[in-house]
Amino acid sequence: MLNVLIVDDEKIERMAMRKFLTEWLPECHITGEAGNGKKAVEFARSEPIDLVLMDIQMPGMDGLTAIKQIKASSPHTKFIMLTAYDTFDYAKQAMQEGVKQYLVKPADKDETIAAIRTVAAEIQQEASQRQAATVNQQSKWLEAHVINGQSYTFTEFQQLFQECEACLVIAVQRAGGGQLLNDLQQSALFQAVPIHMGGELLTCFIYSHQGPGQLKADVLQAIRTAMTSRQSSPVVGIGHPVSNPLQLQKSVAEAKLSYYQRKKDGGVVRYGFYNTEVQSNLLINLPELADDMMLALEEGRREDALALFDAFELEGAALSHVKELLILLKSRLRADLSILTISTAAECRQCCEHLFDVYEARTQTVNDIERAKRYIKTHFCEHITLEQTAAYVDLSPTYFTKRFKDETGLTFKEYVTTCRLDKIKKLLKDSSLSLKEITYQAGYTDPNYVSRVFKKMVGCSPKEYRKPAVKK
Repeated sequence: MLNVLIVDDEKIERMAMRKFLTEWLPECHITGEAGNGKKAVEFARSEPIDLVLMDIQMPGMDGLTAIKQIKASSPHTKFIMLTAYDTFDYAKQAMQEGVKQYLVKPADKDETIAAIRTVAAEIQQEASQRQAATVNQQSKWLEAHVINGQSYTFTEFQQLFQECEACLVIAVQRAGGGQLLNDLQQSALFQAVPIHMGGELLTCFIYSHQGPGQLKADVLQAIRTAMTSRQSSPVVGIGHPVSNPLQLQKSVAEAKLSYYQRKKDGGVVRYGFYNTEVQSNLLINLPELADDMMLALEEGRREDALALFDAFELEGAALSHVKELLILLKSRLRADLSILTISTAAECRQCCEHLFDVYEARTQTVNDIERAKRYIKTHFCEHITLEQTAAYVDLSPTYFTKRFKDETGLTFKEYVTTCRLDKIKKLLKDSSLSLKEITYQAGYTDPNYVSRVFKKMVGCSPKEYRKPAVKK
């Protein structure tokens, strides 16, 4: 709705304009009326106004003076001048104040409607640009302080996120997750700010002027509604809401851990909060955890490897167990690093990141085609192209095409198809998802096409392939 203030010293003119707006422009909400410039200024200081329909000639403070004062306190408010005087001098002064629409009474109906809708479109566009700039600023701040661990104060947080009574973080599977985040950003129940777009996960910060309990219910309702109306259903891990924004990093860790809990269960329950009662058995599967972290590194998903480390600590691992995990990673990397002298959780985190740095420094010399294969394995569930992959390894598409076929024995398309089919086979065996859901998770959009490709490449239909797995 467009909040409109009608300013005219003639009451009959104000009544006529109110009737006109009500009848022809229902998108306008008439916030109030004022009989002179002074009252208009006072009203604009007490109420948010988008558009002022301003008469020029009024007793006391005239319209042009009122515009100057309103703009000083409400710089985003727009104005349309209404006057019985069709003189160039008035129009020139109005334009100098940034007024873009100037109507001479009695104005034509269509002309008035067009003028108001033109200004309304400008107001909406500027508001969207301001909102995008604010979200971008918030996102960068959250990435630096909440995701990457830079210290911050309650005051710093409050300056960026006003009216925040409760907040939480969600971790969303990249495949199909972008649309879900768009849906959440449109929700009227809360504010949603995407934080970081790297790796397997998309993360998003959600906050509200409601308390933690209500925010929890609202987030679940919004995700449920979005997934019901969309064809794709990404896995979503939700961290518990906190009232103290200084505890947000805990919600981040819980969101990622909840995500991995659901992935480990085959994604049967697609979304939910971190369940503290679920035992992941990480403490007795340290070699397996180390392998998972190394696999994430090899596939270029450093953030996911760190998320596994953070989840391990969050589940209550003792310092001795964390050090044991670091020793396993050190052994796999054959790195020269002292771990036994570590005495704090912060030092463990620093050590883990250092080991990852060692790995990345060594793999800079990895063969271009191996890097391309890792890139494809990480992004095959998206709309991946040969040109994107060639650019990632700094090769021309033509040269990349030849090198890839020579070293893998497959064309780019065949390799992507193989990765997607492997994903489909795994989901058919390990989950109860429908073929439609599996199709989207594997990077396709048409289940019928998937069935045809699957039968051609595997030798049986997806349904036939699943039967033996179900019987087991």
